[in-house]
Amino acid sequence: MYNVKLTDKEVYHMLYLNKVEGMLPYQLEERFPVSKATIKSIVNRKSRKDCFEAFMYYKEKHPKKVLSLF
Repeated sequence: MYNVKLTDKEVYHMLYLNKVEGMLPYQLEERFPVSKATIKSIVNRKSRKDCFEAFMYYKEKHPKKVLSLF
């Protein structure tokens, strides 16, 4: 059904929306052309671990700056 690769920027945006704005996977599904399972894998650190870890590190070290990313 879906055969789309997300860019790192899209993954970071997804993580921002989930981890900072509090959007749920079903809400993210409306914004990104991938399945809810793919979104859950990304926000739960099952896939795209490099992006997840980089985002969480930046979020922890720069909590005020992360609010202005997107």
